[in-house]
Amino acid sequence: MSQQEERVGARIASNRKLAGYTQAGLATEAHVSLGAVRKVERGERLPTHGFLIAVARALRVPVEELTGQPYRAETPTEQRTHAPVQGIRTAVRRFDLPADWYTEPRPMEELARDVQTAAAHRTAARYAQLGAVLPGLLEELTAGVHLTTGRQRRLHARLLASAYYMAHGLAHRLGYSDLIGQLEDRMRWAAGLSEDSLMRALAEWTRSYSFDAFGDYDGGLRVLAAARAELEDAAGVAGGAELPRIALLGSLHLRESTFASLARDEAGTEYHLAEARRLGELVPGGRDQLHYHMTFGPANVAVHDVAASVELKRPEEAVRKARGLRFPSDMARTRQGHHHVAVARAHVDLDRREDALRHLQKARRLAPELTRVHPTARETARVLTHKYRRTTEELRSLATWFGVQK
Repeated sequence: MSQQEERVGARIASNRKLAGYTQAGLATEAHVSLGAVRKVERGERLPTHGFLIAVARALRVPVEELTGQPYRAETPTEQRTHAPVQGIRTAVRRFDLPADWYTEPRPMEELARDVQTAAAHRTAARYAQLGAVLPGLLEELTAGVHLTTGRQRRLHARLLASAYYMAHGLAHRLGYSDLIGQLEDRMRWAAGLSEDSLMRALAEWTRSYSFDAFGDYDGGLRVLAAARAELEDAAGVAGGAELPRIALLGSLHLRESTFASLARDEAGTEYHLAEARRLGELVPGGRDQLHYHMTFGPANVAVHDVAASVELKRPEEAVRKARGLRFPSDMARTRQGHHHVAVARAHVDLDRREDALRHLQKARRLAPELTRVHPTARETARVLTHKYRRTTEELRSLATWFGVQK
């Protein structure tokens, strides 16, 4: 990625001037502090998710205009990662063409194996490999939905909803905001055809990303609560309910805790975390399990607890909670990578450069492709190089790897 990539603060300043705002005027319009605007523009403070959304709304630009996503693909690996996006767009666009457009897909068993392979790539944040298989898989599964009936159609639809979920994750990671909403709609369509209540819940969980992107936390919480109510009505969690349902219910509560913390709702955050902990106690052996692409159990609850403390502007509390965490060896590297990025952000807030750098390096080792395109990770590296006069060789090397400039 180019060393000339502009930092977030500079992008905010440029868009602010184009819109005709002074720093004080932008602070008033966005309902943020003047000090925050000044420090973010100077590269001395990490912008929070809420700050970016508020400023983007005031400037009438997408958040991605401020973060610079999707980031330029300059290395061969990055080019391979971004190349399949056009194929995904094509599959999304053609989802409802007449049945005579499609050719017969491969046998269901082969398609199911490919979906499992794609899921493994997603969990390990192997985005280039994931992107390589998704366009063809989406085309074949869409054909299966249109060319079969009854149980076969429902099975194809369930696999297609999974493929849409993974394509959504890839588009989100790479910053293709215009594609995300389309994929959410397609996933809801496929999940409905599957007649699988758990897949419908996953589709609503995924749909919440669009609400998050626009800072509509109340709307997102309503979507998540409705999805959870449907699962709770279908079957209670008492009496040894099946693990996939517990995993989905717990994951919905964790997503709700994220929205509540972004909305600075401390009581709501704690309520949803407490409910997730209660459900986590029902997971056998106290070890996280993976169902319907959702990893749920005590470890993931603890990770969300740390992230919530960061969003609630309690960095000391986040660092204290993170210090006692021990991850199971099979925990998804993406989940661990997200965690270390969040902890690095907390250390920046506490003015602890070396600790922030240590956690960024951990995120890089665990999930390099995720970390490299993670906006918070990139901006953390940029703030660290800008804020301190004496930049260590380790920090310089990391900033170069991210492709960010001082």
